[in-house]
Amino acid sequence: ISREVQKDLDQPKEKLFIRPSGSNLQQLSDHIGYQTYQLGIELGLKVVEMQQIERNHVTNLRSQTEEVLNKWRRHPEATYEVLLKALYRLELSSVLPYITYEEGLAEQAEERIIQDIEISQILDYMMSHLVISSDDRRRIEHHAGQDDQNKNLIELVNKRGESTYNVFVDALRISGYKDLADELKYDSQEEGSGEALEPQNKGLSEWNVPVYKVRLQKNYSNIVHCINHENIVDHLISFDILTIADSQMINACPAQIQKNRKLMDILLHGSEKGFIEFLKSIREDSVTTELAEEIESTLVTSRDISTMYGCYK
Repeated sequence: ISREVQKDLDQPKEKLFIRPSGSNLQQLSDHIGYQTYQLGIELGLKVVEMQQIERNHVTNLRSQTEEVLNKWRRHPEATYEVLLKALYRLELSSVLPYITYEEGLAEQAEERIIQDIEISQILDYMMSHLVISSDDRRRIEHHAGQDDQNKNLIELVNKRGESTYNVFVDALRISGYKDLADELKYDSQEEGSGEALEPQNKGLSEWNVPVYKVRLQKNYSNIVHCINHENIVDHLISFDILTIADSQMINACPAQIQKNRKLMDILLHGSEKGFIEFLKSIREDSVTTELAEEIESTLVTSRDISTMYGCYK
C-alpha cells in the first residue's frame, strides 16, 4: 500500500468506521471519471445495478458517479475504510485528498432517533407503503426497550436501501419529527432514479405474494385507526379464523389501536379466507362499510408486489 493510502488508513478507527457523508461523496464525484463502473463493482454493487445507473445517465458520467456512491452509501457496510481500500485497488489514490472524514447529518441524527422517537405510528406508515412486512414489525417490536426497537428499525432501513429510506423519512415527518426528517432528507442527496430494478412486466403471480395481503397492508394505517375490533373478532371466531386464545391475546393489549394492530398481525399471517371474512365483518358495520369497499377495490400493481416481495428476500 502506498504511503499516502497508508496514512489515510492510519486514521483513528472511529473516523474510518463512519458512514461517509452525502456532501463528501458529492465532492468525490468530480474526481472518479471513467472508472465509475469499476468503482461500483469494487464497492459491491451488482452488474445489473451498474447497467441501470448507466442507462439512467447515458451522457453524464458525473451523475453516474453520484448515483453509484449514494447507492453504495445505503449499504450497511459502507464506511470510509471500505471506500479507501476500493480507491486504492483502482489506483485512484489521487482522490484521497478530497476525503474529509466528515460525519453526515444522518449519522448525527441517528442517536437522536434511537433515543427520542416513538415508532408505532412510523411502522404503521411504513407498512402501508409496503417497505416493511408484518414479520419485520414482529422482529422490531420483539425488543423490550424503545431504544433497541429504534436501533433495529434504523438497521433495517439502512439495509433495505433508498426507497425504504425515503418512506422512513416521510414517516418521521408526518409523525411529528419534521426537524429530523429534514436533516435526513437533506443528507440523502438522492435523485430518485434508483428505484426497484426488478422487471416491471412480470406477472403478478410470479412474485408469490398474495394480492389480498397487499390490499390489506396498503390499507394498514386506515384499518388500525378506524375499526373497533370486538364485533370483528366475534365474527372471525364464529368462522374458525380466530381462536379464543387469539381473542384473549388481542384483548390483552391496553389501547384500542394496539388491539387493532394485533388483529392485523394475525390477519397478515393468515389465509385469504380470513381476509374475506374480515371484509364481510367490517362491511356489516355502517361505520366501516366504506373502508371495506376501499380495501376490496385497492389497486395492486406489479411495483407494489415487487416492493413487498423485497421484504422477504
